[in-house]
Amino acid sequence: MAKYLMKYKGTYRLKAAIDQSTNDYPRDDSGGIDPSFDDIYIKCYGGAQIYHYGFSTLVAYIPSIGRGHNILKAIANDIGLPEYETYEELYKALEDEGTVRSIMENDKEIEFKFHARKLEYIALFLKPAIAGADISPFSTKNLPKCDYLIPEEDLAEYNAILDSMDNKDYLLVSRVTDAFLTNKLQKSKQYRTIDLKKDMKKKCLKTKEYIHSLGEWNKYIEYLKKEIYK
Repeated sequence: MAKYLMKYKGTYRLKAAIDQSTNDYPRDDSGGIDPSFDDIYIKCYGGAQIYHYGFSTLVAYIPSIGRGHNILKAIANDIGLPEYETYEELYKALEDEGTVRSIMENDKEIEFKFHARKLEYIALFLKPAIAGADISPFSTKNLPKCDYLIPEEDLAEYNAILDSMDNKDYLLVSRVTDAFLTNKLQKSKQYRTIDLKKDMKKKCLKTKEYIHSLGEWNKYIEYLKKEIYK
């Protein structure tokens, strides 16, 4: 199970695969993460990934033949193997040595297996991301976002409210914004039949941008003023 990789949270950046039809993680009927979902991986440089295969076996996935060849040659050189004329010979020598196993190659990508105790060593070559290592793989920060530009004249109203706040409590602004979406819009007759949170994620928008896209910006600004200044 991919929960095996959770032991590396805090060391490497973990990501979870996203359902392309919803731009969200697979969820159960209550809105929580589907307990059967186990597609977690360690994010690495250049789109490479490390994922759990089973027991103590991990898999390195490299979406580039050229980079995959370079990584395997670098590993071979580092462990003292000689140069080989063909990749078939190189792969056999590597597998016989045992640091990497079951090397698979097609016309676009390379994968190989290795024991979890070798992760720190393999990481030298795959360069897993470290920034954001403490972020949950299921964080909304990992979900895709689309560029949506709120017109400057509309954004000016929002920024004026923030500038007027003495304590600059942006967390309060975030809570009020979320409350406007879930308590005001979601419960209104117009949006009662739409799951706004799901729709927002599907459209890859942040809450503020999503509210603007619905044409509810003026109502939102009035609600924000009322809650911030009370």
